[in-house]
Amino acid sequence: MRKSKLSKASWVLPLFLVASCSASQRDEVEIIFKCHADQPKSIDVVISKMDNTFKLEQFNIENSKLANAALISDVSKSSYHRSLVTEHSMTFTRGNSEVIVSDYYSEELDMITKETSVTVQKIDKKEYWLCDDSGFSKLGSIEDF
Repeated sequence: MRKSKLSKASWVLPLFLVASCSASQRDEVEIIFKCHADQPKSIDVVISKMDNTFKLEQFNIENSKLANAALISDVSKSSYHRSLVTEHSMTFTRGNSEVIVSDYYSEELDMITKETSVTVQKIDKKEYWLCDDSGFSKLGSIEDF
């Protein structure tokens, strides 16, 4: 009797391991955009991707978090390209406000310019941050939608 319980356990255990491994692969979170800037005021933004869903994971202005990020109703991604210039942006809409993250790359005028930025637009106000060197963007690897 002891042998049969042991053989059952050795058969069932690998199934649980396979199921847990495949579940963890599906739930993998990838950071696709990160920005920190101190001017005009401190801001931290992190955007993640999980199962083709994009989330404004972190949005802090002057150490104040965005209240109820779940209320973001719309996400869109667009790209612009012309000779020597490429720009990718993602827009998160919440009510009358938009958070736009973008990366910009240019080789014009024999100068290479590479920037990541965040723009917050409300009805009558627009704020812009240029991210410091710790920021990065993978927006270019995502198709427009």
